[in-house]
Amino acid sequence: MNENLSPQLRKYLDLSDEERIFFIQKDKWIDYPDANKILAKIEDIYNAPKSIRSRGMLLYGDSNNGKSAILKRFYRKFAKDEYIDEDGDLIHLMPLVYVIAEASSDESIMFTEILSSMNVPVNHKEKVSKKKEEAVFYLNLMKTKLIIIDEIQNVLHGPHNKMAQLITSLKTLNNKTGIPIILAGTQDAMSAISIDNQTKSRFKPYELPLWNNDENFLRFIATMEAMLPLKKASNIFKNYELLTYLHGLSKGCIGEAIDILKDASIYAIRTKSERITKKEIKESL
Repeated sequence: MNENLSPQLRKYLDLSDEERIFFIQKDKWIDYPDANKILAKIEDIYNAPKSIRSRGMLLYGDSNNGKSAILKRFYRKFAKDEYIDEDGDLIHLMPLVYVIAEASSDESIMFTEILSSMNVPVNHKEKVSKKKEEAVFYLNLMKTKLIIIDEIQNVLHGPHNKMAQLITSLKTLNNKTGIPIILAGTQDAMSAISIDNQTKSRFKPYELPLWNNDENFLRFIATMEAMLPLKKASNIFKNYELLTYLHGLSKGCIGEAIDILKDASIYAIRTKSERITKKEIKESL
């Protein structure tokens, strides 16, 4: 019996290999200090009263280091709101709009994405000025309180003047609606908001750093191991050499560490070893 497996997950040991592998491949949320700090900051922004110049955030860091996981965690909590009005009708609101930026600095494409994320039918040939008007209208109609635009580094693909115009349009949208905007992306995303000091103050930078090989990393890996339904305990968190090896492979990027553990777990199930050692990690790379 794997004594490190979370008690509520021990039932998964009775499933077939393929069912356990399917469970391992699912996204999993694990609390950790930096994530909780960011979630608290986002919630403060979300709950703040509307203002003429509401402040947002730029969440940036290395690719696959957990930014999107944090944002999606927040989105799942606040994405929908509904109530019964005085006529007995069910009213659907959209307090949070989540957009993934395309690889384009075209502001028309950005506003198409914002409208599409709100399930608003969009005429792609419509003038960008009309799309902006529709965005303001529907954001107010749906009582949106926060806009999140992920992968914002994608707007760097294109002429600098178009990128600057797009960021200016987002600031204008913020001014007209009073809705704060959170941008998120890689280290390159800093270039997208470093156009001027006013833009940087509007989207206050907040870095999600890489992990050190310390107690926090150990705790995270221990929690991750407890969520992997293997029949034998791997005890990675008790094996400093293996923990250091895992940290080196992931380069302190938590998304990479999770992917490595998932792949090693699947390999361990298929080879019947049922635990993660350096061999399972090496062979599954």
